[in-house]
Amino acid sequence: MSSQRSSLPESLKHHRVSAADLESVCRGEVIYAPARSLWFLGMAAAAVIGCSLAFTWSGLLLFFLVTGAVLLFGHSLGSHRKLIHDSFQCPKWLEYVLVYMGVQVGLAGPIGLLRAHELRDYAQRLPTCHDYLRHGRSFWQDGWWQLNCELRLAHPPAIAIERRIAGNRFYRFLEATWMLQQLPPALLLFAIGGWSFVFFGTCARVTAGVLGHWLIGHFAHNAGGMHFAVDSAAVQGRNIRLTSILTMGECWHNNHHAFPGSARLGLFPGEWDPGWWMLLVFRRLGLAWDFRLPKDLPARAELRRIDRLGRSVMQPPRYALDDRRFAKLGLVGFWRLLADGNREPSRMEWPASVLGERSMRALTGRRVALVVDPTLNLLVLHKGERSFVGFPAVCVALADRGIAGRVAALALLPLAVGLEAVRDAFAFTPAAS
Repeated sequence: MSSQRSSLPESLKHHRVSAADLESVCRGEVIYAPARSLWFLGMAAAAVIGCSLAFTWSGLLLFFLVTGAVLLFGHSLGSHRKLIHDSFQCPKWLEYVLVYMGVQVGLAGPIGLLRAHELRDYAQRLPTCHDYLRHGRSFWQDGWWQLNCELRLAHPPAIAIERRIAGNRFYRFLEATWMLQQLPPALLLFAIGGWSFVFFGTCARVTAGVLGHWLIGHFAHNAGGMHFAVDSAAVQGRNIRLTSILTMGECWHNNHHAFPGSARLGLFPGEWDPGWWMLLVFRRLGLAWDFRLPKDLPARAELRRIDRLGRSVMQPPRYALDDRRFAKLGLVGFWRLLADGNREPSRMEWPASVLGERSMRALTGRRVALVVDPTLNLLVLHKGERSFVGFPAVCVALADRGIAGRVAALALLPLAVGLEAVRDAFAFTPAAS
């Protein structure tokens, strides 16, 4: 055991999981788990049949609202960033609310979810592990395994959970009753909107949460972009672009494998992270503090940068919005500026991490030259001697598309400037934490 432990990366020597034999995460069998399978299949059947028979538009809207809420506040902030990684601090009552919302996702109780996460995380950092733990089988087989089965290891490693979690009466209560915790909101929804609200707000929500968790987990370990590699790890995390809003930032899984304890998952230009945005709102309200970021985590010898992006969104942006200029200019002045400057050539620089060239071309038209610059945090449009940053730059680019574009630009300008003001208000400087 001592020789194996000495060969472990330093980051694993202080992990919640410890194994006398590192091969123990490889030896085991996948068996059918009736309770887990019937829970998911029952919810899925109720969602499909119930939502079809009791369909209402208000029920569908409710589904999107409550699913987004439990994924953001519950899964991303409560279960993952707070309970599992303790990457930020907040009042105890808020922690309980967030973790309770995490139970509403329908995956497991808080302690069971933590144990499953830690075992998978530990195993994936070793040179080899069971295919169940690494999502290492085909799409359909992995789906059957993760949604309907469980892995029974021959010699499971020890998992030590600190007393603040394992001994917490509230968490132990949620662990024992996590399936039953769907009943209180279901009864409330029934009182408000009848069976349609129950099927959309409970059954469809749980189905989407459980199925979506597996889908992102499968692709986040098999296909996607990478900034970092963890040497000698059985599996690498992948970034699944275009799903940042759907996953509340959890899709940046390569970043998470590199810096597991970071409160921020979207670390590079264009990597939208709604969970981080919400933490900034909490910070402004005095409800969150002591954020842990990559710079605060211990260095890892096994972590290696593999792409050429020279900057991180953690660094100050090269350009900043001067919204006072827009306030002085006014909408009429902006219209005149566009009319007078329409003959000047425009050049758009953007990081190309969210929108590809085809999408950007469809937005800006043919008169704007496009230049990819992955070191930028925001898109910037240069027109003559003026530069426009962020959403106002989009307005200026639209104005180059003729009279219809100018009307659209004028209509969108107040919103664009407002969004930039909000972004600036919640900008976070790591040194200030």
